Amino acid sequence: MKNCIFLLLAIAFCSSRAQAQENVSIGPIVGISIANFRGDVINTDWKPGLTIGGFYNYSSESGFGFSGQLLFTQLGAQINNKTNEINLNYIQAPLLATFFFGRYGDRLRPKIFLGPNLNFLVGARDKNGNNINGDSNNRVYNPFDLGLTFGAGLNYRLQEKIWLNFDARYGVGLLDVTRLDNSNIKNNNWGINVGLSFPLGTYNKNTGRLRTR
Repeated sequence: MKNCIFLLLAIAFCSSRAQAQENVSIGPIVGISIANFRGDVINTDWKPGLTIGGFYNYSSESGFGFSGQLLFTQLGAQINNKTNEINLNYIQAPLLATFFFGRYGDRLRPKIFLGPNLNFLVGARDKNGNNINGDSNNRVYNPFDLGLTFGAGLNYRLQEKIWLNFDARYGVGLLDVTRLDNSNIKNNNWGINVGLSFPLGTYNKNTGRLRTR
């Protein structure tokens, strides 16, 4: 968890230094995750879950930007013809390169984004809340998953430097989520999220510092 936070902050800092001028903001985010498995599975179906967390936004006058996020997201799938569920709960750290359309300062800014997400498993439970990840000596699910996230959205200025952030995204897992032999099961999910961003400060290219409010 600590390594995830340090990596997120380091990439955000390096991204900000690469631009001449920026707008930096932070805020909460909440959404719905619609998840399923793909690969060596049968009789699975899409399962709704919760996404909640926080984010860091950076945008430049050129339109390029960056978003670092730290999220709690529920993945998994419905199984056995929807009679049960596999709920895989992750701490996710999406690191998203973003491009904003329109002019810098416009009230409405469409955007597209793409980047990796680091997923750290914090729980695996069935529909009734029972642990399905075995004990510490015999885990069923891998503690880490690497994914790719891409999507599109809109940022709408509610008032000066306070923005409503909306996006729809698709996340595809790249690693087998289980430790089972002769199987290859990967995560797969759609997400719809809404966030509210507040100004944090402005990057000064002359001093190389982030000037907070």
